[in-house]
Amino acid sequence: MSPIETTHWERIRDRKPDSLADLYDGFAGAMFSLALEVLGDRWEAEEVTQDVFAYVWKNPKAYSPVKGKFSSWLLVITRNRSIDRLRSRKRKVVHGEPIEALSNRQDHSSEDGAEHAVRADERSSIKEAFKQLPQDQREVLELAYFKGLNHQEISDQLKLSLGTVKSRIRLGMEKLRRALSSLRP
Repeated sequence: MSPIETTHWERIRDRKPDSLADLYDGFAGAMFSLALEVLGDRWEAEEVTQDVFAYVWKNPKAYSPVKGKFSSWLLVITRNRSIDRLRSRKRKVVHGEPIEALSNRQDHSSEDGAEHAVRADERSSIKEAFKQLPQDQREVLELAYFKGLNHQEISDQLKLSLGTVKSRIRLGMEKLRRALSSLRP
């Protein structure tokens, strides 16, 4: 784990002043982008991001440095919460419950120009790396990470063996990791 990530987590764990604000400054953009990609709605993505920060603040010991990077842990929680929200939305549609018109909600973001530019560059890099993947790997990753399907559901939908689905996801993630790591200074 990088020293910056260690510092963020330790400061949250120890309840240091401004630790939550610093954590937000360091990770909110990536978390929000992921939630937005999964949910397709700014308001819901903001809600998920806030929920994750509240969870981290209340449960800092849920993270263990020996299990991996702090940023990866934050993104996994964000992804899982986003998928849970997406599935909940789908259940409401299936059961005929009314759904609010989320797209009519106002965007209250206070993002300045520099933050917007950095996020746009990050999104552009990720999209470009994603486009470079072979179609079969891109397809399973889209279903898994952006549509919230599990491996068996992907296997059923694409009429592929479970092993093939898992292999394509693993290979695609490895290629994305390599492509994105080559972009960092």
